[in-house]
Amino acid sequence: MSSSVPIRAAEPPTGEPRGEWSLRPEAQSARLARRLVAQALQGADEHLRRRAALITSELVGNGVRHARGGMLLSVWRVPAGWVLAVADDSHAPPVVKSVGQLTEDGRGLFIVQRISERLGWARTATGKVVWACLGDSAAR
Repeated sequence: MSSSVPIRAAEPPTGEPRGEWSLRPEAQSARLARRLVAQALQGADEHLRRRAALITSELVGNGVRHARGGMLLSVWRVPAGWVLAVADDSHAPPVVKSVGQLTEDGRGLFIVQRISERLGWARTATGKVVWACLGDSAAR
């Protein structure tokens, strides 16, 4: 049995843009997105880049599953670290699912919530944006 917990609605923190890319709503987009984020975070420590890759995969994967059109992946440098965001055309608020141990899917945002410092979402004119903050020791 699973239950759902809404993610807190809030505008994403803004900072210095490090990249913004349009993605197609197809499974291969997650691989491309991980590569783009890795390039944007070049110079960051390996642990942070691995967390960013996992978060990117989950956010893009959710966009592929729940949206009808393309997505926009954005990366910003903020004073405390980084913000990763995926905007899509779905108006449905994202939720963190609490699923059983044997359930094969539905853990994506739960994982993102656990490995990020902050997770949120905001409505946009065309749908929503889901974002996660990652801190790093090299934050300026």
